[in-house]
Amino acid sequence: MHNSSPGGVPPTIGRYRVVERIGQGATGEVYACIDAAIGRRVAIRVMPLNHRNGVVGQVAHPNVVSVFDRGEDQGRKFIVMELLEGTSLAQYLRRPEARTLMAKTGLMRQICDGLQAAHDRGVIHGNVKPGHVFVQVGGVVKLLDLGLPSAAAAGYVAPETASGGRADERSDIFSAAAVCHFILTQRPPLAPGIVGGEVPDALARVLAQALDERPDRRQQSLAHLRAEIDQVRRAQDGDKFRVARAALDRYYQIEKLIGERRALGRRLGLPAVERECDQKSAQLAAAFPEFARSGNDSGVISLLDPVRATAALALLQTWHNEVLAEVAVLQAASGGRR
Repeated sequence: MHNSSPGGVPPTIGRYRVVERIGQGATGEVYACIDAAIGRRVAIRVMPLNHRNGVVGQVAHPNVVSVFDRGEDQGRKFIVMELLEGTSLAQYLRRPEARTLMAKTGLMRQICDGLQAAHDRGVIHGNVKPGHVFVQVGGVVKLLDLGLPSAAAAGYVAPETASGGRADERSDIFSAAAVCHFILTQRPPLAPGIVGGEVPDALARVLAQALDERPDRRQQSLAHLRAEIDQVRRAQDGDKFRVARAALDRYYQIEKLIGERRALGRRLGLPAVERECDQKSAQLAAAFPEFARSGNDSGVISLLDPVRATAALALLQTWHNEVLAEVAVLQAASGGRR
C-alpha cells in the first residue's frame, strides 16, 4: 500500500490495483481491486496493524466465500477473495421474495451446508452472526470471515465460548441456529425466544435443541441440523409436491457442483474451466427456466405439474452425474482436496 490518495485509499495493494474501498470495520478495510496479472476483479481485506491471530479459512464450497491469495504489504497482511455482488442477510430479508418460510429455510440450509463443508476441512468459523452472511443475486448464501477474529454479537455466541472456552463444531451449531432464528424472526434468540405461531412447532423444536446451553444436548453436526430442517421443510411441502421438491433440490445440487468445479479450476489455474462453468450454468438455466433461482421455491413447486416434475427429475439426474464426474476429475488433479 503506497502513496495513499487524500481519501485514504491506496493505489495498489501488492500487485493488485485498488478500485475503491467497499468496507471498513474491526477486521480491517475491504477494497475492490483488479488482479493485474489476469485482469480479474477481486476483494481484498487488509488486516489492522495489530492483527496477530486467526487466518481466514480456505474452503472450496459454493456457500463459502472463495479465498484466492494471501500476502503482506508494508507490514500489513491481506487476504484476496472473490468479489461478491448482492446484499447483507438483514437487507435481503426485507425483500418480498425472502418472506416465505420456504425461502427462509432455503437460506438456513445453505448456512448449514457452508459450515459443514468448513468443519469437514477442520475449519471452525468461531463467530457466526448475521453480519457474516452475505446473500448474492438469486439468493445464494456466502459465509464470510471463517476463522477470522471479530467482535462477538450478543445472542449469537455459544455460552461456552462467551465464558472463555474454545470454539468448536458445537459452538458453530449454536451460532448457526441463532442466525436461523434471526432469519425467521429478525431478532437474536434472546428471551422470550420463538413466539408461538411465528414458525412451525417442529422447526421451533429443532432450533431449541441447537440453542441448548449444554453443547452435548445439541445436534452434533451441521449436517444433522440441516437434515432436521429438511424434514420440517418436506412436511410443509406435502406429498403432493414431493417429486417437484426433489427435482428442484437436484437442480440446486447441480448449481453447487458447478460452483465447486469453478473453485477447483481456479485453484489449479485453469481459466478454461471457469469459462466452461459459465457456459454450463447458462445451459442449465435455459434448460430449466422454471428452476432458475428466483428466491421463491414455493412458487416453483406449486406451479410445476407432476408429469413435468418427473421428467425434469430424470433429466436433472443425468446432468448431476455428468457434472459430478467433471468435479471428480479436478479433485483428482488437486490431490483429492475439495
